[in-house]
Amino acid sequence: MKKIIAMVCSLFLSFQLIYAQHDVVTRDVNKLPAAAREFVKTQFPNSQISYLKVDKSLFSSTSYDVKLSNGVDLEFDNNGEWIEIDCENLRSIPMSVLPDSIRNYMKKEYPKHRVVKVERKHKGYELTLENDLEVDFDKYGNFLKLSD
Repeated sequence: MKKIIAMVCSLFLSFQLIYAQHDVVTRDVNKLPAAAREFVKTQFPNSQISYLKVDKSLFSSTSYDVKLSNGVDLEFDNNGEWIEIDCENLRSIPMSVLPDSIRNYMKKEYPKHRVVKVERKHKGYELTLENDLEVDFDKYGNFLKLSD
């Protein structure tokens, strides 16, 4: 019985040590994939990376949460491709990150509204406007729905 308890405790401690090594907060920009660094440099040229959180989970890939000096929050996948851009309290997202069809739709249908957040999912894009309306598009940039 003592051996079983010791093994369970040992296993539990091992998982804690493994997990602790997978969540790292750093200011070392080199921990970010090159594609993500280039994205920040191109889309937010007047901002610096304040810090980034590297999240390596046991059963899925690595993700990177980035906080910029201007307050913008970014999330990247393990390849450095953006997953989410959140400019909610500051300004609108750079529209150049969106496909042309979405940009054109937003200019036509919502010319006076700021897009403050965008999420790229496997099924498409979800844009949040400053008035909390959400505009959804498929992965090809076709309008799907408007919701609140």
